[in-house]
Amino acid sequence: MLNHLGTQTIETRRLILRKHRMADAEDMFHNWAADPEVSRFWGWEPHRNIEETKSLLARWAQDSAKPDAYHWIVVLKSASQAIGYVYLSDLNDVDDSASVHYALGRKHWGQGLMTEAVNGVLNFAFSQLQARRVHSHHHTGNPASGRVLEKCGMKYIKTGYRQISDCERISGGYRYYEIMAADWH
Repeated sequence: MLNHLGTQTIETRRLILRKHRMADAEDMFHNWAADPEVSRFWGWEPHRNIEETKSLLARWAQDSAKPDAYHWIVVLKSASQAIGYVYLSDLNDVDDSASVHYALGRKHWGQGLMTEAVNGVLNFAFSQLQARRVHSHHHTGNPASGRVLEKCGMKYIKTGYRQISDCERISGGYRYYEIMAADWH
């Protein structure tokens, strides 16, 4: 059984991963939520205004009180700015597993920041949550996401087609990955 603790602050060399705050709305809107390139492989449309972002943050605030909610805002220490998010979902107390997902503002792509953030979350998942397996997937049109997973030690499992009925634009090929607690270093 997973050791549910809720979202805990995680600090890495360049980042702080913490619970979101309503004060993150401006950064979130400007750094990723309004960017069509960031939302391209997600089931959400780019936010048209800051009110959409505030509404999403309010919904996240309701979830954050749950002990089995794991959603982090990624804050760049050097700028004290929210630049993305990482979350665990598909929590399974039967096989002690979870999936990890993430998004990062475009101006921060290619700097190893999301790899650093995901590594922090994987460490939390294995050491605190006591997961035995963490898995993930990405659209085949987004190979950079796969590189993040591979740099974090996740192993490629398979490629398969996924039909996303409520968001046809992201239906397509997906690559699946996983890492076991025994393989985490």
